[in-house]
Amino acid sequence: MRHLSARFAAGFAGACAILLLALFMPAPAAAQTFICGGGPGPGERQVGTTGGGNGVAPMPVCVRDGSGPGAAPRVQMRAIDNFYAAAWHQNSSDAWIAAGFRSKQRAEAAAMAACNRVMGSGCSLATSNVNGSVAIARGVLGGLYASDDAKKSGAQRRVLDYCRQKSDECILLNTVTANPGQAPANARVGDTSEIFAPQGNPMRLHGAIAWIDGARLNGRPWQPDVWLAGGRPSDEAARADALALCEADYPGACMVALSASDVFLAIAIRGEASISAGTGGSLEIAKKRALSECAKAKGKCAISSTINLTLKEAYRFDPFAQGKPYFTAQAWTKTRSVKWGNSVWTLSGAKDQEAAKKAVLASCQRESGEACEVASYSFNSKVVLYADQNNDMRISYMTRDRDHAAYIASKCAEAKVTCKFVKMIDSRVPGAERVDVR
Repeated sequence: MRHLSARFAAGFAGACAILLLALFMPAPAAAQTFICGGGPGPGERQVGTTGGGNGVAPMPVCVRDGSGPGAAPRVQMRAIDNFYAAAWHQNSSDAWIAAGFRSKQRAEAAAMAACNRVMGSGCSLATSNVNGSVAIARGVLGGLYASDDAKKSGAQRRVLDYCRQKSDECILLNTVTANPGQAPANARVGDTSEIFAPQGNPMRLHGAIAWIDGARLNGRPWQPDVWLAGGRPSDEAARADALALCEADYPGACMVALSASDVFLAIAIRGEASISAGTGGSLEIAKKRALSECAKAKGKCAISSTINLTLKEAYRFDPFAQGKPYFTAQAWTKTRSVKWGNSVWTLSGAKDQEAAKKAVLASCQRESGEACEVASYSFNSKVVLYADQNNDMRISYMTRDRDHAAYIASKCAEAKVTCKFVKMIDSRVPGAERVDVR
């Protein structure tokens, strides 16, 4: 956490002189002693004598006692208030905090100006106070909370308590402490201001997931898949994009399951066909909430996957396939020579994508004796091999619930060629082979 402290002090210190004469009564270490032959004067105090001898009489040794006309005047100090304020925007991922001001009005104006400079307009005050701490927290859907207190620990405790009162679960984002200071009573003291802005992207980044509503399938088979759209500038955009992805595969049968901003998403699975989702400012909170939702019905629950909703991406995935060896890759020779121009090497059931690519390249190069390249790779998919009227091989991958014959017909009509189906490969079924078209 970051702290701000405004301190003003004035003072003086005396230098210590070491006498080469032995004193009967040594002076305090921080005081400056001197020989006062005529005895102590105003503002002075005798602390000992020099040692006499060899015809030299003892001499008094004195120190100033802090009073009288020879003493330095004491500086009168006064307390200096430290005002702070926090401002935010409905589309901001954090708050702007201003501290080090001599008035509440100037602190509020500074926080608002800093927020509006970035957000354009529409900022509002979250809180303002004097000589204390302000804490900012984020809830499970990305909402922001603010609380303040005289101490940092108190501000943090209060904002998390307030979050719980709102039936939310928060993580701390930021805490700023504005400590009071002091300055000489007659000194003019201005602002020692500082602005604490959001770290990273100050704009909220939204994400949403959609899945199939079983009540709208009208006899079509249900798929336990999730369609994701992340890193969107608004909740509306995230929801629309996720729904559009799902509707492209299942027209009229999709629903938005969840949307949030600046948080993590966790997917929990139960049995073979039940999925639940939860979000949180941390992975731990997101997982806990997903498992809690999953546990509302009987069965063993497990976390399948976690997603950062701030990342700009869009895809469909099967939670039940995560972490399983459902990777596949296909390769062919780079030159597409006469001997090998109509051959494709394929491998499926690999543990990860790099393993699938490496293995299929090795197989191609070992058998052909030529340089090879990866032609296609995918996960948890169907891969179709087909050839056009010139016997040129073509490769496409698709989700496992799509009809491959209809897909080939669509792709070839788009390319204005006629095609014939050669082979369909299921990435979930382990295997390795060379497929030829003659």
